[in-house]
Amino acid sequence: MKKLFAALLTLVMLLSMMSIPALAEDQVSYTASGAKVITYGEQIELKVPIYQRNGIKDPIEDNYWTHWVQANFGDKYNIKVTYVPISRTDEVNDFTLKMGSDETAPDMIFHYDNPQLLAYIDQEFVQEIDEDMVKEFMPDYLTYVGEAAYEAGKYNVDGKKVQMYFPAARDSADNWATVIRADWLEKVNKEMPKSVEEYLDVLRAFRDANLGGDYTIPATQGLPSTTGMRADSYRTGHTDPREIAIYSDLQVVSLDWEPIKKNYKVLNTMYNEGLISKEFALDTDGSQAKSDFVNGKAGVYGFYLAKNSDVISTLMANCPDAKLAILDAYSGVPAGETLYDYQADPIGISTGISARCKHPEAVMMYINWMAQPEVLEYLEYGEEGKHYNVVDGLKVLNSEYDGPDRFVSTNANIDLFVMVSQTRRDATSPEAMAATYCPNGYEYLMDQILENNANKTYIRNYRFTTPITSQSEYGEELRARFQAISAQVITCPEDQFDALYDELVKEYCAAGLDEIHAEKARVYDAEN
Repeated sequence: MKKLFAALLTLVMLLSMMSIPALAEDQVSYTASGAKVITYGEQIELKVPIYQRNGIKDPIEDNYWTHWVQANFGDKYNIKVTYVPISRTDEVNDFTLKMGSDETAPDMIFHYDNPQLLAYIDQEFVQEIDEDMVKEFMPDYLTYVGEAAYEAGKYNVDGKKVQMYFPAARDSADNWATVIRADWLEKVNKEMPKSVEEYLDVLRAFRDANLGGDYTIPATQGLPSTTGMRADSYRTGHTDPREIAIYSDLQVVSLDWEPIKKNYKVLNTMYNEGLISKEFALDTDGSQAKSDFVNGKAGVYGFYLAKNSDVISTLMANCPDAKLAILDAYSGVPAGETLYDYQADPIGISTGISARCKHPEAVMMYINWMAQPEVLEYLEYGEEGKHYNVVDGLKVLNSEYDGPDRFVSTNANIDLFVMVSQTRRDATSPEAMAATYCPNGYEYLMDQILENNANKTYIRNYRFTTPITSQSEYGEELRARFQAISAQVITCPEDQFDALYDELVKEYCAAGLDEIHAEKARVYDAEN
């Protein structure tokens, strides 16, 4: 009886096993460049972060281009590519919240600025990268970015230097434009300002002449951000490398630093004299500043030039007689002082593998695929005759094309391939930058930008390779205090500025900035 029962049990088990389909196995193969790839037997999901910016025409996570990536990468390897929108204006908080659970955490986390990359390491948001796997899965990426850029992804962690990020290549792209209404200058009989004192006089003339009507905004200004409050123009006498390392920071602003206070004092003057909007503190995303400018209410506005940007076209539709020029960079510098500017790192955005990622090899496959020339070519420019035309040997984006496969935003597809390249590879010469970034008829703006830049003395922030733990501990609270303080010190009466500024900054320093500065000093001395 026992033998019969055992035989029946064995038969049942065999039948049960036959009813369960065998799990499909992963298939390993190699591309023409020698990159190892895996076609997954069971589909996996790869959650890819992508910036959510202003001026997006279509859902950034669901459009022709994301479908193209799915069809040409995801389907090929049985990967479901899910794009996770990340607020460009509040990305640190957005990433921090999303990293709280497996459900919301993307498989990658990235940032442009080194201090925040260090903070993500200290918060254990990213995992160490296996360099043997990089050699196997990422030969195209390594070839594209080069050894120097790749090595910039190494940091000191637990006493050893390890690879924590995949830096992107960064070619020059001088397309940030601070434009001034040249026709307004003519109307008030003023020349282009060459110092901050002359600039304020020009803005007063714009205000007094009501050139934008009853609601004239001489210069647009939003609530200062940590990345924007660098006080470059006020750094004369403050360029010692150690001082820069301790006080110049794109994540936690050193409000106790003299150049920063000077910058705020000028903003306070502008507010009290009606040279910026009284509602500037409400404009946290820049939308009101853009609206004021394109509707002819404002005389100065800063934005990224793009071939298909609607800034200039909307302005001209509303104000056909408007004339534009690039504001002279010296207009932000006190008379007689040196024109300094922040010099970005020679690498682009750096991407880490999320600590919650269960398939780091899939992240490597994705980034390596993006670095393949034919993939980049299509994502950068699209199809000739549709998305771009070749003019005098240069690829010129067709700003009029508005088909279902149109570019999603004014910066086209850069946010899709930003993990490997900061800019379009063919747009690095002055002629190419003008053709790529300037609307038709406004190519002269690029010449003026480059002339401005040639007159600057650039300062690059120190690149720490050791996490600053106090920055992670106090950074979030200090950033919140920073915005509140900014609104207070800009809007207070001029005769109360110094006392209020010093009082608020004393509290700010006690809330953690003093500890950050002390730790930075110790780490800088140890690294040098």
